[in-house]
Amino acid sequence: MAQAEHRSDLLYPHDSRMAPGRALLAALQQLVAMFIGCITPALIFISAVDLEPETERYLIGMSLFTAGIGTFLQARRFGPVGSGLLSVNGTSFAYLDLLLRAGNEGGLPLACGMVLAAVPFQFALAFFLPYLRRFFSPLVAGIVVLLIGLNLIPVAGYYIATPMNGEPLNALSNFLLAGVVISVLLLTQVLGRPLLRIAGPVLAVLIGYGLAGAMGLLSWPESMAGGWILYPEPLKAGLAFQWELLLPFMVIYLVSSIEAIGDLSATANLSGMETRGDEFWKRLRGGILSDAIASTLAGLLSVFPTATFSQNNGVIQLTGVGARQVGYYVAGLLILTGLLPQTGILFSMIPKPVLGGVTLLLFGLIAGAGLRMINHEPIGRREVTVLAISLGMAFGVSSQEALVEDLPALLRGLFSSPVAAGGLTAVAMNYFYLRPSRAASGADVEQVRTGSGPR
Repeated sequence: MAQAEHRSDLLYPHDSRMAPGRALLAALQQLVAMFIGCITPALIFISAVDLEPETERYLIGMSLFTAGIGTFLQARRFGPVGSGLLSVNGTSFAYLDLLLRAGNEGGLPLACGMVLAAVPFQFALAFFLPYLRRFFSPLVAGIVVLLIGLNLIPVAGYYIATPMNGEPLNALSNFLLAGVVISVLLLTQVLGRPLLRIAGPVLAVLIGYGLAGAMGLLSWPESMAGGWILYPEPLKAGLAFQWELLLPFMVIYLVSSIEAIGDLSATANLSGMETRGDEFWKRLRGGILSDAIASTLAGLLSVFPTATFSQNNGVIQLTGVGARQVGYYVAGLLILTGLLPQTGILFSMIPKPVLGGVTLLLFGLIAGAGLRMINHEPIGRREVTVLAISLGMAFGVSSQEALVEDLPALLRGLFSSPVAAGGLTAVAMNYFYLRPSRAASGADVEQVRTGSGPR
């Protein structure tokens, strides 16, 4: 029944063919949702590690370029590679803390060397994923998606609270911009016309742009210096290696893969597809394999690992467009903005409160998608217990910075991420707490007999 409701909300399911104009419009909205997030890890690394200006431009451009390659691999699905879904890739925040540590100890060569040294672990995870499916029930996937959405919502609040145009914070101006954007988005949903739903996020951003300009709150970048074309340069920064960083990087690849399972499950669910059965697990394996290939390419090009972007699932739900055809357009736009970095200025200029208004709704929709997935099957006392403890571990432990910082490096990498802490808790409790009770009650036998649930 829930699956039927999702299909009725969709304008373009995952294998639909769209007119080029509509597909491009949908792709622009996907790009708006992830652009700032994609380049932010590179910007933070640049601010923390002393790099030449030319290297800084290269990092930003190639982050977008590799995101485009990863997005294309996901949408196109070459044999076992890719999920065949509208799954947008971008530079992952999950690795940022370790990348900064490596950068401070050995610069960009050490950061990229560790990316390449640990990525075989993600390839291995992808290969064995179908055999590990008993660890990842629909409840686990739903909890991970819920955690992703809840963890992203404060980022939208940060955007809304960011001062503009180099001026002190004006809360009323910021709230006005964000409120207008949210109102436009809601209006496009209430009117319900297909083209308005597809155009909603872009229309809201354009209106927010215009209002910010009328209020004198737009500012151009200080410098537009630099060439118009960037060329990928293999091993541009060189490589370095430290044994003590290998295990922490492997753990973060595991965390990223768990997040990818949640992201891809949400994408499939929102695109009107089944989220169980052999074909679904092949898609998950292909999606993680695609992430591993894109991260390998990123390391070879001296930039940072990519992963599925959670916020773009909110765009699918908001616009009703889940067609993987749009992924080709997103990939092309990302590659273009990476190779022609000056074209990214328009996106980087989006006023933060405008972006905050859009993402506040998008991130909330991701959390809502997680709740839908959790409710996909009957929820009893034990399932509620798993949900409660997972939420507690996610936000109760990771919010205590002094406690987390005092942990060994391996555990610190796990518990500093709400999604990692809560997701791994859900995985462990699903296997050790829920499965035995289901087996005792015969639920597992019934699931296999009827073809429901994980097999």
